[in-house]
This record gives sequence, C-alpha cells and structure tokens, in this order.
Amino acid sequence: MKKNKILYIFTLFAASLFLSCEKDTEGISRTTFFPVFAMEGEQFSSVLVGESFTDPGVTATEGEETTEVTTSGTVDTSTPGVYVITYSATNKDGFTVTTNRYVGVIDPAVANVDLSGQYKRNAGALGVSTVIKIGTGHYTADNVGGVAVPGPGTTIHFFNTEGTTLIGPPQEVAGGQVFSIEDGSYVPQGNTASQYSWIVINPGYGAALRTFVRI
Repeated sequence: MKKNKILYIFTLFAASLFLSCEKDTEGISRTTFFPVFAMEGEQFSSVLVGESFTDPGVTATEGEETTEVTTSGTVDTSTPGVYVITYSATNKDGFTVTTNRYVGVIDPAVANVDLSGQYKRNAGALGVSTVIKIGTGHYTADNVGGVAVPGPGTTIHFFNTEGTTLIGPPQEVAGGQVFSIEDGSYVPQGNTASQYSWIVINPGYGAALRTFVRI
C-alpha cells in the first residue's frame, strides 16, 4: 500500500507539472519569418572615377509581405576606393537582417590592367589561385589563402582601385565564412602582374603576408 501511495502522489505531481507547463507556454510558440532580400543589379561592381553611380536598390519580403528596407553608406565616385552599401530589414518580431553591396571606384590609369591568370603561392601548401577579371578593376580569386584545394569557400572578390593597390572588403563566401584582405598589392609586368601579395583576414589564416607568383 505504501508503494502505491507514493506512485499516486508522483502521478498527481507529474500531471500538475504538465498542466502548469502547458498553461505557461500556451500561445507562445509561433513561426517568425526573417526578411529575405532581392537585390537589383550586381552585388559587386565597379565604376571609373568621375562616372555616376545609381544604387539599384533592394526589396525585402517577410513571408508573403513586403517589408521596409533601410540603407546606409554612400559611394564617392571622385575618390578611388571600395565602398559598401548596407541594407537592413527588421521583421515583426524585432529580428534584423542585413546584406551588402560593394562598389569599386577605379582610377582610369588602371582601367586597362588585366591581372587574370594563374598564380601559385610561394610557401605553405603552394596552392594555385585562378584570378578572373570581372569588370574594370574588379576581379575574383578562387584561392584567397593559397590552400591546397581551392573552391567556392575560398573565392573572394577584390579590386585594383589605383596604382598597384588591391582591396578585398569583408565579404561572406560560400559556406558562411567571412574573408577580407589587407596590404594587397601586385608587381606590374606590362599591363598585368608577375605576382601579387596580401594578408588574409580570417581566424584560420594567421597574419602572414601571402605571395602568389604567376605560372
């Protein structure tokens, strides 16, 4: 009888706890939709110094509804550099999502430079990087750090804005990591380069200057 009494008391306690939890959480669980952006134009682009730039803009939706987008950042087309425009949208539950547009303003003196080609890192894994010219002063490199096997997760956009300066702004790559470069430059060879160097800014890459030699 004592055993049954303990079981009965425990059963009542469990039922009471369940009913209490059900009451406390009633109406709390629901679905939230994060804003989804649709960007007009290209995320990465370039213009020459003195040319005009008009922001194509973005739209954002929350579920099936359009939501407001706020924009920050400007592009100074009189000064070479890489400019970032940030778009933000906040859903009904207060969660904010952002996305960026990158615009390189390019000195006309480097407009005809073409750094396209394959380059091998001169240390470490001796990985090969393929550089492709996308637009005026605008490139991609598929092996930012010179690892053994390049791919979408190591591919960045960068700009030759003036002289031999290379700029790769912070950007999210395939897989979600964020990369940027510092102290980027190249050694001219005609209208191309014999090599380029930069420091990769990413927690897994250290602070060494990495040099890539044309092959």
